[in-house]
Amino acid sequence: MQEQRQDEHECERQAEHNVRARHGEQDRAAHRRPRYGILTTIGIAGVFGILLAVVMFHTVLLQNQRRLDQLDSQVRTEQARYQQLRLEVAQLQAPQRIIDVATTKLGLVPSQGTTYLTPSGADAVAARQAQAGNADDPSPGNNQADPSVQNGWPQVKPYLGATP
Repeated sequence: MQEQRQDEHECERQAEHNVRARHGEQDRAAHRRPRYGILTTIGIAGVFGILLAVVMFHTVLLQNQRRLDQLDSQVRTEQARYQQLRLEVAQLQAPQRIIDVATTKLGLVPSQGTTYLTPSGADAVAARQAQAGNADDPSPGNNQADPSVQNGWPQVKPYLGATP
């Protein structure tokens, strides 16, 4: 009997061991088996994140393109304005327009020719006396008191030509 009990006890232990072994194998298999639910969730989240990044990039790209189009339009407008102003300046600087304004608004008349005046000897003497009278005047506009200006006049005069 005791043997029989030991055999039964042994059988029970063996059965328990077999059950544990099966459960252990199943647990290990469950741990080794990939979890498709988690992997699918991570994959969908990754695809969603990539699509969101593409949409954000496209939005920034469109905003910058819109700003670029606005600047391009502004440049074209300012170039047209610049050309219009250049045309206006050219029209205002035209010699015929200047003559018309001088004769109509200012009452000037065109000259018949160029007349050159030459001083006579008496005029030269009067001019020298006037210069001598101004030499005593210390006003800032009077350069006659400065000997460097007075002495430099003969060297400068030939370069001035007929202009006064």
